[in-house]
Amino acid sequence: MTTRIRTALLFLLSLVLVPATSPLQGQQQQGDKELQFSASFLSTVGQEGVSASFAMVQAKGGYFLTDRIEIGAFPSLVYASSRVEVLGQWQSVSDTKLGMGVFTSYSFLADDAMTVPYVGAQFYRMDLTDDDETGWIGANAGVKFYLNRSTAFDVGGNYLVGLGDMGGALILFQVGLSFLL
Repeated sequence: MTTRIRTALLFLLSLVLVPATSPLQGQQQQGDKELQFSASFLSTVGQEGVSASFAMVQAKGGYFLTDRIEIGAFPSLVYASSRVEVLGQWQSVSDTKLGMGVFTSYSFLADDAMTVPYVGAQFYRMDLTDDDETGWIGANAGVKFYLNRSTAFDVGGNYLVGLGDMGGALILFQVGLSFLL
């Protein structure tokens, strides 16, 4: 495991553990529905001859099976821009992709809290039009900071590995707003 991946995993773990040291008070209840809008930005670094940036927006819909367990799905829109060096010349390419994913999460709750850490798992396809993409699977973690009973600021991250011949890994950090319905 590279130092960069280890650092990212430690950061994700700290997102859960640091707020967990304060009193926790859960907001969601069994049967609640959640709508979340989030955004991520990622960029490649340290690669010779290529530079890529990605911006992603998601609209997640979830359902709480219990006070702590949520399942859901999300569409995503990814804008990718890259520059590749070919025979000493830089070429720019950009593309927009529609993706889809499913997730489950477990929330660490206590009565009447305003901070709720969570961990979970997800499967994600970044480009639904690419028949060769077999998808990404992995873990997620984050913290919801409730502004009131039904609105939360959500900060989290995902570590996903490519399935099939894809290989590699995605590390995504995202921020967003969640609304309990």
